[in-house]
Amino acid sequence: MKLASSNEPMDISSPELDGFEIKRRPFLGFGLLMSSVIGTLAVLIYFGAWASTDRIENRALAAGVTESHAEGEWWEDGLIFACPLH
Repeated sequence: MKLASSNEPMDISSPELDGFEIKRRPFLGFGLLMSSVIGTLAVLIYFGAWASTDRIENRALAAGVTESHAEGEWWEDGLIFACPLH
């Protein structure tokens, strides 16, 4: 089954918008996006390391050993290592 095609030319140009024209590249937008991503990762690492430290402290108290002798999970140790404040 063939669709009937019209011989009318199609207008594929972009629509005219009154007063809206992008004159330069969107560096500010990409910069703000990247700063949001980096800030979010920093906050997640900080709170993850905080929770990891708390979990290791609780396991050490339950086992009756010092924190330096309590073993953490690989992800807990990784978050604590990644966070410069912990």
